[in-house]
Amino acid sequence: MKQKSTDRPFERVWAILLRVPRGRVVTYGQLSEMIDRRLSPVGIGWAIRAAPEDALPWHRVINSLGEVSTERAHPGLQRSMLEAEGVSFDDSGRVDLKRYAWRPRKR
Repeated sequence: MKQKSTDRPFERVWAILLRVPRGRVVTYGQLSEMIDRRLSPVGIGWAIRAAPEDALPWHRVINSLGEVSTERAHPGLQRSMLEAEGVSFDDSGRVDLKRYAWRPRKR
């Protein structure tokens, strides 16, 4: 029996992340909510890392504080990619989620 897309949380995360427009961000927690909490926010990170290389705009996913979470692995990369799309950071290195958070229309 073929699995439904709702049975594939990684693929659901990927499909949603592909819809996040340039200059907008989404949090790991938001993505978790969008897939009915089938994955925790940490699981969302696993899903993103499991995608084929360069298949997703991974840099548009930040933590619930508005901070990038990839500094250890890739110092400065995620921030510079977001800034290139017009996303601004405050003096403490945070994105204003009220201004830049993506809020998709209900389907």
